[in-house]
Amino acid sequence: MTTKPGRWPLIGDALTALVDPRLTGAACAGRAPLFDEHIDGELELDRHARLDAARHICHGCPVQSACRVAALEQHHPAGVWAGRLRNHNPQGYAHARKDRSA
Repeated sequence: MTTKPGRWPLIGDALTALVDPRLTGAACAGRAPLFDEHIDGELELDRHARLDAARHICHGCPVQSACRVAALEQHHPAGVWAGRLRNHNPQGYAHARKDRSA
């Protein structure tokens, strides 16, 4: 684990490998909050920007296929997995909200 002055420790590849060895070398390693589905107190505009940044990181990830498989194996995947936002609905994917104002 590495740290920088005034920052939270970063999770290294060794610790990531303990979670799922297929994800060793993942581009998201050490950046967990960026990939979270929800952060308390976060503005919607900030959330969209954060999740877009997470998706962008996923697109160049060397373990994207393994991440997709790992997400499908999770009981309740949430957040960005393999470049897709997943939430707790039964299908595992976030769905666009319908406009119900009419």
